Amino acid sequence: MNRIGLLRNDALGDTILTLAVASAAKQLDDRSVEVELVCDGAYTQLLAAHPDLDAVVADPGGPAADLARLLASRNYDALLVLRPTPRNAWAAFRARIPLRVGTAYRAYGLLFNVRWYGHRETNERHEIEYNLELLQRLTGMSAPGGPQNYLPPPPEDEAPARALLKEMGIRSDRPMVAIHPGSRRRADGRHSSLPWPVQHFVTLAELLIGEDLQVIVTGMAEEAELTSQVAAVEGVVDLTGHTTLSQLAWVFKNCDTLIINSTGTLHLAAAVGTKVVGIYPPAGANNPVRWGPYGPGHMVFTGPAEECRQQKCTWEECPDYNCLEKVLPEDVFVRAIGISAQSPLRSRWEASTSSPEPES
Repeated sequence: MNRIGLLRNDALGDTILTLAVASAAKQLDDRSVEVELVCDGAYTQLLAAHPDLDAVVADPGGPAADLARLLASRNYDALLVLRPTPRNAWAAFRARIPLRVGTAYRAYGLLFNVRWYGHRETNERHEIEYNLELLQRLTGMSAPGGPQNYLPPPPEDEAPARALLKEMGIRSDRPMVAIHPGSRRRADGRHSSLPWPVQHFVTLAELLIGEDLQVIVTGMAEEAELTSQVAAVEGVVDLTGHTTLSQLAWVFKNCDTLIINSTGTLHLAAAVGTKVVGIYPPAGANNPVRWGPYGPGHMVFTGPAEECRQQKCTWEECPDYNCLEKVLPEDVFVRAIGISAQSPLRSRWEASTSSPEPES
């Protein structure tokens, strides 16, 4: 195989969690194989700098026939369909790609000729590890090293991000904590996961400001009504709507930690090297075993409910109670401070502020 395509054309977090497959494919073939990612066009600029991707191609959207034409034009020897949908399976089949890798246990699995016999819904492993199983099914080999979850932000966006932080009064020599209170809206209008109550984020911001930390709040422009409640805390810097996705990656890279709901932006921060405190509802669709921040040093809080009554979280209208209300901001604060305290920047800052004044 000279050319391998990865098809993951859904949300931000799902797409970022496929990058480890590109790295593993390069390890297996001593980097001579070409690996391309076909994804939502909103993420092509963000992902273009990844060293293990030879190209990032935008899904044209529309019917399967349009996607099939794109796939056929790329001349892939193999395609890993990492998002199993009828459209993606049919497009891969119609593009006549020689090796089409996908899940076996769905009706459209017949369109794949290399089938993976596994169930992601069991939530026994991380999504990255499930993705790597499809590559192993194709090659018959495991990558020589462990999964690599990293994403270098686009170099051209570093200067604009630093200029924005400076304009907003953020100092580069002081530790910084980010708060991201939003959660992606799905097509049906609901959140991608049950969000932590905004008042808890407000209380957390007050506690962090009290520790002499720089605190920023981030979000998309349409989340301004939500983020403004956190930004109302004196000392919090509001970056809502001020960054592109690529610039946001650089902002997170300059943070000691990020406190965030279970949403795709969490995986962006983890992939650029920021330590994350994630807040997850106890629902199968958000199980942190599968969807938690990948790698060491992160922290996850889960709502204290052993099992949702209806097996699925109803996101915003729980028939029992909002379990995330019981995740207290004081507890999250303690963990966030613990992560920040391990930052070299935090140590240098504390040393400089505690040094005695020189005698005149």
